[in-house]
Amino acid sequence: MADPAAADLAILRLRTPYEPRENIFESYFHSGSLAFPEPELAEILALLDTVPTLVCINLERAAVIPEIAERAAALIADYGASDAALLDVSFGTSVPEGRLPFELPRSMAAVAASRPDVPNDTENPVFPHGHGLKL
Repeated sequence: MADPAAADLAILRLRTPYEPRENIFESYFHSGSLAFPEPELAEILALLDTVPTLVCINLERAAVIPEIAERAAALIADYGASDAALLDVSFGTSVPEGRLPFELPRSMAAVAASRPDVPNDTENPVFPHGHGLKL
C-alpha cells in the first residue's frame, strides 16, 4: 500500500540496531550503539504516528527503544520467529509467552553509566529483565 494512512493496521518487523565493523573477526558480531540512528528512528516514528502499528523487534541483543515502545499500538520481542508465527500470535491463533532475558535500557546514556560486569543495572529501564508474559 502506497499510503500507510489508508491502512487499518501496520505490522513492522525490526532488527536490533548495530554498527557494522570492518574487521573480519568483528564483522561476525553485532556491536556498537543499541539505539537506532536518528534518520531511521524518525522514519519508524513517522509510521507509528500515522497508523496503529504492531512492532515486532528481533532482540538478538538489548535495544534502546523507548520512543518505539511508547508509540507502537503493540510491541512484541522475538528471537527468530517466522512471519507465520508472528501472525498467529497477532491474530490470536497462538498464545504468546516468554520473559525478557535482559533489560531494555531507556537511553544510551543509561547504557554508558551501567557497569558491564553487573547485569540489570541500567537506571529506569523501559522493560526490566524478566518483563513479559507468564502463562
